[in-house]
Amino acid sequence: MRWLIKYLAAIIFSAALISSAAAKPRAISLDYCADQYLLKLADPEQIIAVSPGADEADSYMRDEAREHRQVRPRTEEVLLLAPDVVLRQWGGGTEAENAFGRFGAEVVSIGFPTNFKGVAQSIRIAAAALEQEARGDALIEEMNARLARLREIEIDDQSALYVTPGGVTAGDQTMIHAMIEAAGLKNGAAVMGLSYWPSLSVENLVLSPPGFVVAGFFDAGAEKSNHWSAGRHPAFADMFAKTPTVNLSADILSCAAWFAVDGAEAIANAAKDFEQ
Repeated sequence: MRWLIKYLAAIIFSAALISSAAAKPRAISLDYCADQYLLKLADPEQIIAVSPGADEADSYMRDEAREHRQVRPRTEEVLLLAPDVVLRQWGGGTEAENAFGRFGAEVVSIGFPTNFKGVAQSIRIAAAALEQEARGDALIEEMNARLARLREIEIDDQSALYVTPGGVTAGDQTMIHAMIEAAGLKNGAAVMGLSYWPSLSVENLVLSPPGFVVAGFFDAGAEKSNHWSAGRHPAFADMFAKTPTVNLSADILSCAAWFAVDGAEAIANAAKDFEQ
């Protein structure tokens, strides 16, 4: 009987070791962009916590986020939860790797993609850290297939200008630029020689009016309440009154991720509709 007990105990112990070895790493995300990747790629049981605001309107994965606890990106709060992986883009500050990694957690930065190739790389980084490579590959494949279908849409040669309520546009080397080009249009700000996130001048609007407008964050409450924003200038009102416009929701724009293709599709479909 004693040998049977020992035998069963050995089996249980071995099974526990196998289960432990097979378990995928458990993770915490430190900012809303990292939240999106964690919520999309991880199994629910891998997610220890997401960052505050992961369930708000500008979070694409907000519905999934509501199933998980939130934790502030503070060392003492995160380390108490003993994560295997800490996923971040900007959360935790410049010393995040040292602060969160000194007690054994793997700190993984997903980067700041400015195009769809960069997004694919961020997906690979996050998927590898979470041991969800197959899921990451499938997400990239789906994104690339949708981009390929966009390239099949025939749209007249025209430019689009991205505008926010604050009067900011998006030039070259931004995800917005990649979305506009993926939709088959030219980015008007890039044509003007602008890069990154410059302010739009009224002079540019008057002298080089866009043929198509991509409006971003006009559904965001904080932006709409700003009565002093450049977007309230009469030149902007005139542009919106005269120019075909597509509005993109904040959840598509707040983070450079696979769902940027949603925005590219919305731009392409709207541009095609306005041609007819």
